[in-house]
Amino acid sequence: MAEDRPLWIATAASDSAMKMMAEGLKRSSQQHDMTESPIFQEVVKHLGEQRTVVDIGAGVGRFSKPLAQAGCTISAVEPSAEMRAYLQTMIHENNLENRVTVVADSWPAPHPLRVEVALGAFVIHFASDPVAFVRAMDAAATRRCILAVHVDPMMPFVQEIWPYFHPDQEPPQMAVFADIYPKLLAADIVADVKIIHESRGPRFRDKTSVLNMLTNRLDIADDEQAVARLNQLLQEHSEVWKNPRPTRVAIISWEPPSDA
Repeated sequence: MAEDRPLWIATAASDSAMKMMAEGLKRSSQQHDMTESPIFQEVVKHLGEQRTVVDIGAGVGRFSKPLAQAGCTISAVEPSAEMRAYLQTMIHENNLENRVTVVADSWPAPHPLRVEVALGAFVIHFASDPVAFVRAMDAAATRRCILAVHVDPMMPFVQEIWPYFHPDQEPPQMAVFADIYPKLLAADIVADVKIIHESRGPRFRDKTSVLNMLTNRLDIADDEQAVARLNQLLQEHSEVWKNPRPTRVAIISWEPPSDA
């Protein structure tokens, strides 16, 4: 079990980091037909007559948009002001004001929501209490709860270079399927699990972006010598952040309890 390692959870990213993430998500949603995503299809499969969805951590709207265009009514929960700016622009540009309501909160949301499907795509690893996160999904959904989580480590390059900067510390990692699913089982949530394989494009288009992100992750912004060393490592390993990479995603799907 991965309980022994430090995890990056509930991390408040800087505005610049959130902007960089938002731009990457927007680029990804523009390059791919999200209606072909197994995550989108899993949501649609479980919709009822109301066609209502809560998109937890909606980000730039990569799932809210196609679901709304498919006739769903979306509550898009997004705590980041930087992400919400992109989300609001997407809603306006696609005339989806009557389909998508933006909820400026973290999850669990302080105000009760009741929908057919609760979707949390690649966000539960930010939760300080994953069990409370899924219990809130149970309480919100009448038909289905759906999580999408990474199976493979999301930033393996950070793990590789961490000892250069913090030799006496274990590298922290984002929680992945192996961390999250046992917690669901312990909470008596037995779900269907589907593992899908994806080939993702490079997350970063230029070295400046990846340097800024890693400087923040490694907590070395105030150490000029360390930043210079990081810059050298990026030069030596440019294929890691420039090239597409295969990855696995777990879609975890379960029926909420009828008395939720």
